[in-house]
Amino acid sequence: MKPVTLWRRFASLLLAVSLTAGPSAAAFAESSAQSDEVRELLEQYHLSKPADSTLDEAAIKGMVESLNDPYTEYFTQEEWTAYSGSLEQKFIGIGVKLIEEKGAVYIQDVIGGSPAEQAGIRAGDKIVSVDGRSVAGKTFAETQSEILGEEGSSVSIGITRSSGSHEFTMVRKPVQLPTAAGVWMGDGIGYLDLEGFSSDAYDKFAAELDKLERQGMKGLVIDLRDNGGGYTDQAQKIAALFIENGVLAHMIDREGNDKAMVVEGTSKSYPIRVLVNGNSASASELFAAALQDYGIAKLIGTRTYGKGVVQQIIPVSSGGVLKVTVEEYYTPKGYKVDRKGLAPDTVVAGAAEQLIAGYRSAGGGSLALAIGEGSVTVNRVRMGQPSAAIQQSGVWYVGTKLAAAIVGASVSYDSSSKTVFFKSENALNKVKTSDSRMRSEGGASYIDVRLLAKWYSGLTFSAAGGVLKIGYKG
Repeated sequence: MKPVTLWRRFASLLLAVSLTAGPSAAAFAESSAQSDEVRELLEQYHLSKPADSTLDEAAIKGMVESLNDPYTEYFTQEEWTAYSGSLEQKFIGIGVKLIEEKGAVYIQDVIGGSPAEQAGIRAGDKIVSVDGRSVAGKTFAETQSEILGEEGSSVSIGITRSSGSHEFTMVRKPVQLPTAAGVWMGDGIGYLDLEGFSSDAYDKFAAELDKLERQGMKGLVIDLRDNGGGYTDQAQKIAALFIENGVLAHMIDREGNDKAMVVEGTSKSYPIRVLVNGNSASASELFAAALQDYGIAKLIGTRTYGKGVVQQIIPVSSGGVLKVTVEEYYTPKGYKVDRKGLAPDTVVAGAAEQLIAGYRSAGGGSLALAIGEGSVTVNRVRMGQPSAAIQQSGVWYVGTKLAAAIVGASVSYDSSSKTVFFKSENALNKVKTSDSRMRSEGGASYIDVRLLAKWYSGLTFSAAGGVLKIGYKG
């Protein structure tokens, strides 16, 4: 989205005029003359011999940055291609979703048919190197950037898992992440994961929802965790699947005008729970807030990101693109989202714990979990959660918070007596932290799965091949 010289200048002018008060003709002429003179002097004298186009791009970037708005951006054509691809969930890479935990990067999921799947990479693998270079000490973004690359280029990923260390070499290719995916969790509960509000989000979401409803769904869990947003019109269309008559949000422009996004659709008779976290942003918050305000759904998880502004995409004739913040939105009840986020109705930390809470709150009962290789599967829904359980001397220990979620108990710790309490409707169980059936690792506490089975008769477990399977009927 960076245009050639004249059109870049014109785009800069349009941007300035649209976001600031218009200058007088004399002031503008003086400013323009000064800018041109400085540009010519730099081109003539600076050691680096800067090109006119380079200085134009820098000038535009400088104007955009002066707004102190992280969401207003000016792109080159190459940058725009990459950005728009991300909106559509399209990437050049190996086809993995990553997650960071305690400074390490793990494979959260592997996309079907991708180079990673074909090579043998699995969810839960810990990444230790890229192209032979250790990723220790690198940020999540740095590791992710090294894995991405040009189409047709090769990359080698070194990983560790319970079976040892492995290295896989793959050729990068275009990968399309699934926009929406539905899973039947059992007990009449459907699960619908929405990765982003891409241009086809409504069509994909509606199709998956229809499949679940045809199975006789009695409750729905919508997963918006790590959904960074996308197109507001897609959020509006998806909201119409649940809101019969209302407003998705109030859009306030720079003059203070309120342009309400009206929704006219249908309503559902079954309970709906929406999973959110700190990476649920923008259109995700728009959609979740509306369902929450109207009492259609309850939010479960952690506070959302807090991006309550809307951008307009403005193509520049020479090939560049401006993404400009033009409105701020408020929820149907008038709640400000920007820089605040949405507070969930039920605060729950931990990926598996959040899903279990949503499943139970929607009406689900029986649980079937598989824990191992850095991931947790709950009733056929898999997610990355590397430290959910540990194995020591042949004995499995489950994270205390996850263990409590499985048996439907609350967990608390009394520091004076160094005792962990599991409290449920029918029982209060306790264990000292010094007990051999408790373990501590990496700042987290774990409980012997055998003790859980002793306390709760509805819990069964088995282990094989580095995977712990737990069933629970409460």
